[in-house]
Amino acid sequence: MKRGLRLTKKQKTEQAPPPQPKATRTSRYAPAPQAVPDMADEDGTDELDEASTGWQQTTVKLAGLTRMVTVVVWILVLAGPLLAFFAIAVASSSRATTATQTQSRADSAPSATGPSGFAELYVAAYLAAGEGTEDDLLPYYSEPVTFANEPGSRSASRVVTVAAEQVEKGYWSVTVAARVSAKNKAGKMTDRGMHYYRVGVQVSGTPEAGGTMEPSKPAKAPAQAAPSSSASGPAPASAAASPTPAGSASPAASGGPVPLYAATSLPAEVNAPASASHGALDYGSENGSRHDDAVSDTVSRFLSAYLTGRGELNRYVSPGLQVAAISPAPYESTLVTGLQDDAPEDEDEDDTVPQDGTQRHVLVSVSATTGGQDYLLSYALTLTTRDGRWEVASFDSAPALSPEQTGPVADETESAPDASSDESSDASADTAGE
Repeated sequence: MKRGLRLTKKQKTEQAPPPQPKATRTSRYAPAPQAVPDMADEDGTDELDEASTGWQQTTVKLAGLTRMVTVVVWILVLAGPLLAFFAIAVASSSRATTATQTQSRADSAPSATGPSGFAELYVAAYLAAGEGTEDDLLPYYSEPVTFANEPGSRSASRVVTVAAEQVEKGYWSVTVAARVSAKNKAGKMTDRGMHYYRVGVQVSGTPEAGGTMEPSKPAKAPAQAAPSSSASGPAPASAAASPTPAGSASPAASGGPVPLYAATSLPAEVNAPASASHGALDYGSENGSRHDDAVSDTVSRFLSAYLTGRGELNRYVSPGLQVAAISPAPYESTLVTGLQDDAPEDEDEDDTVPQDGTQRHVLVSVSATTGGQDYLLSYALTLTTRDGRWEVASFDSAPALSPEQTGPVADETESAPDASSDESSDASADTAGE
């Protein structure tokens, strides 16, 4: 047994571990030699490093990451213009929608044009009507009335609306100014001045006509009687359609309901609108009518060429201003009677022209003569200096207002009834009595 259990020398050599190298002691502090790992363990070491760091730094993976980043960058570059175009389109659509809504609100606001025109026609017919011609008012006012004055004893040579207020939806208060002529006791027509009448007007129609109806809900127009030659005579005046004022919306063009207008009473004569004083103007200095000033000289020559057609107009205007003399010339001569400007108060009063580019606003009063008569005019101009002289740079739309002005101020005196109104009424009464 012992013999069978013994290992041969060869077997012992194969199974014995490899001998460890002996350390050579050169110093008591020399480090012990380290064992060199076998090549077979390198793969295991790499796997251990990768597992501990969590980052695989292989060439193939880094190249794939680079390609992916490149693709993403190109996608962003190509998508940039598309995103910008989309943003611009959305912004434009939003602005267009806002503009459309604003225009729609403006279009839906009731217009005073129709009620104002109707009131003007009504007042003119009312002034011309008299005893026996009351039916002339039926297209405007449906209630029966009886006049005592002679027809044609009054007339309006000119009528114009001076105020229109919507007191309720589809209901307007319109004030009309009329230049009235009336017969005196001798039967001669005389001018009685300007009179003012207030009329209540009810409207049925779209906002364009002054009403509140939707254009998509048309209303049927009143049936018109067919013309007939029978002995029954013409249709009664009460069946006449409401007159359509000039300038009001056309139902055929708009596709909406036929506008209807009706006065709710006879006209009421009222006082003239309150007068007011304008706000302060932005012209500090008053040059009067002096002609030795360079500004006054330029303005005088310019307006003379502009109003009379005599003289070269372009000599007195700045480059870029397109202006031509009035043709045919309405006046024979002109004279500057007053000039106000906004020159600084500390500016020298000599005749020297400031440096080029200096600007000045002026308000000029002119006396223009034609046919032996003098007529006053006013012009607001802007002047600039160029090459040592003043030139007219522009016609101002209106005189410049002072920044401190607070708008028109009503006069303190109360407006009194027009005396000519009483005279007109007395003359009408006298005529009716005769």
